[in-house]
Amino acid sequence: MGITGILLAGGQSRRYGSPKAFAELEGKYYYEHVRDALSAVCREVVIVTRPELTDRFPARLRIITDAADVAGAGPLAGIHSAMRAAGDDRYFVLPCDMPYVTGGAVRNLAAFASPEADVSAVRTEEEPLPLFSIWSGRVEVRLGEALRQNRLSVMGFLGQSHTEWIGSGKIHPDSTIFCNINTPDDQRKGGRQT
Repeated sequence: MGITGILLAGGQSRRYGSPKAFAELEGKYYYEHVRDALSAVCREVVIVTRPELTDRFPARLRIITDAADVAGAGPLAGIHSAMRAAGDDRYFVLPCDMPYVTGGAVRNLAAFASPEADVSAVRTEEEPLPLFSIWSGRVEVRLGEALRQNRLSVMGFLGQSHTEWIGSGKIHPDSTIFCNINTPDDQRKGGRQT
């Protein structure tokens, strides 16, 4: 059974003020940190971004934009577009604004994820992390239907799917690796362990 990484790098970054994929941490772009973590288990990583950002990524990477029929419809559109492009059994989804994530955490979620679940996602004590998740390729058709019906909520889709929530403590002992950076000030809240 294969697993493809889906790196979501197409958000508007309004609160951040510039594309978060190209914000820097420890001398690397955010998307590079996330791509490195995904590479711990994924045979390929597909980066989904906006058309105006595609030329900023190295040509050697697999970069796509949302499929025309779902363009601009948020994270679900990015996930669905990557599934259509890759055609794999499972997909490990991460957003570009989680640069503290580690390869070890990615490996742990892959180990704990149930093959029977539609989606296996991480939950901290404070909140669910629906985009730190593994999705079954079985949901592709239902995902497309949700998008056509303008049902764009990730949590809404997970609520209507067989979703298993895995406590973040099982995935990594340091909760700061799950920090989602929405503003430049948020970077100070994160911590990095391997």
